[in-house]
Amino acid sequence: MAKHVAFACTAFLILTIFLMNIGANSASAHFNTLAPDTDVQLHWALNDSYSMSVDLKIVQAPSSQATIFWGHQFNFMNGERGYIAIGIGGNYKVATVGIFDAVNANPYNSSGVCNNEVSLVSQFGQGWQCFVYYGWIIGNNYRMQISRIADVNGSETWQGSLYDYSANSSTEIGNILVDPSYGQLGTVSSTWDEYTYAGSCDTTPTSVIFSYPYAMNTAGNHAPITAQATYGNTTCQDSNVSYLGGGAYQADAGRNVTRTTAAQSWLWTQEPTLVSQTSASVPEFQQAPTVLLVSSLSIVGFVARNRFRP
Repeated sequence: MAKHVAFACTAFLILTIFLMNIGANSASAHFNTLAPDTDVQLHWALNDSYSMSVDLKIVQAPSSQATIFWGHQFNFMNGERGYIAIGIGGNYKVATVGIFDAVNANPYNSSGVCNNEVSLVSQFGQGWQCFVYYGWIIGNNYRMQISRIADVNGSETWQGSLYDYSANSSTEIGNILVDPSYGQLGTVSSTWDEYTYAGSCDTTPTSVIFSYPYAMNTAGNHAPITAQATYGNTTCQDSNVSYLGGGAYQADAGRNVTRTTAAQSWLWTQEPTLVSQTSASVPEFQQAPTVLLVSSLSIVGFVARNRFRP
């Protein structure tokens, strides 16, 4: 019981920090502009993709006493946005998926939780988000994926899921129902990190590798045609994005990080031949056997990350 209360307190504090730091409304806006960030804008060749995924490998990060997230923001054809992310909130490793102005959401099963806490303040709109505890491991490679899985009476259901290459297992975070006006996924998305609590550029160093950005489309599956390091709207210079080739890039942030790739630099300007950061190939989206890494706890109010509407 004490553990549940502690988590609820952490959730409330994270939500409070979020509400106190609402900022600009641009595509790469952060609610904490005081900490380092590593935004990379991805531009895709085709509209109407039914699935997008990005691989993530956490190279360096604290395992407790921190609130940091790494994720992928995606846009729908009507301009609405969503996100999928892995991170740590206080002493809890978690994963989350959310979509602005969604109709409803359901966890994949009773081990997860979905809520519409993003509707508490009108400035960042209504929406639904789902959470699970997720015991990510430093050095392992994970695929973060958003996919349309059902069309019910015109409304569409999108599922956020994670694939652990080391364990060969899939974890569904939750299913989110959106209005048919959303359409499918558009041609702009971005990867990012967020130090939610940090009040200065002097933050605990982190390092991750984003790789294998991939969209599935009836007109042909593809990687982004361009990628640009923008670093979001933060004022800090303590972050850097390094292109590794093959559609992979390393994102470092925190104290003693030196920026060698200037803001607005292009990582690539034509569709790359993707190289996976793991020996396993990236499979097509499928309902793989689920490994439940979570316990049934109430995490209502825990806000991992939100991008703002235009």
